Amino acid sequence: MITEAQLLADIALVSEIVIEHGEKYAPLLDRLEAELASRRRDDPVCRARAHLARARGEPASV
Repeated sequence: MITEAQLLADIALVSEIVIEHGEKYAPLLDRLEAELASRRRDDPVCRARAHLARARGEPASV
């Protein structure tokens, strides 16, 4: 099973690829971000942190 830490590392890698090689790799980035969001939606602590960050005007973490 892929961990959240691995997903974050993969998102960082694919982000570099998108910047260096173009938007044709954006669907992969979209998929990884969706997977991360899906996992975080299920975790009430992550959802609570996101709500507080928005309320404080802090940038959303991925």
